[in-house]
Amino acid sequence: MFRDLARMTASLKGPRYEGALIAKAVWECGHDAGTGMHILRDHHGLLEVMAFDDSGRLTLTMLLGRPAPSRPSGRLVRSRSLKLLVDGEPASAHLSLCFSAESVHAFVQSVGDTNALHAGPKPLVPGLAILEAALQGIAPVRRAELRFRGASFAGETIELSVQQRM
Repeated sequence: MFRDLARMTASLKGPRYEGALIAKAVWECGHDAGTGMHILRDHHGLLEVMAFDDSGRLTLTMLLGRPAPSRPSGRLVRSRSLKLLVDGEPASAHLSLCFSAESVHAFVQSVGDTNALHAGPKPLVPGLAILEAALQGIAPVRRAELRFRGASFAGETIELSVQQRM
């Protein structure tokens, strides 16, 4: 299950991983490679990690050691647009998502994510919560890739354009 893979990646704890931001998340359906997690690349503030089980494989590219994004003062961003690339026939070509602070807190508690970016009354929405919601909205697909540009906070609308990967 997707959350089991998210739990594996959330097991990266400690000061080095505090404030880590996901730049890209790729989920691939079904790989009979057992269960585990591997660090594929770790240099120059870039960490690539793969978690896998019988349900699939989740590969994350994360940025380490960057300043935490903050909501621009005096200005509320009402929506953020992202592109989701998929292999397979998505059930929808467009998704509109909005996460409450409570749903963000429930997600991070369920996967064991202790990143302080996801705490407080206006938390940053975890990239894996966005990907999980997208997968539920377009399933079934064999592969999905989501690249993140900018931060999405609780209460903002996230507009996902779903496109087939070329």
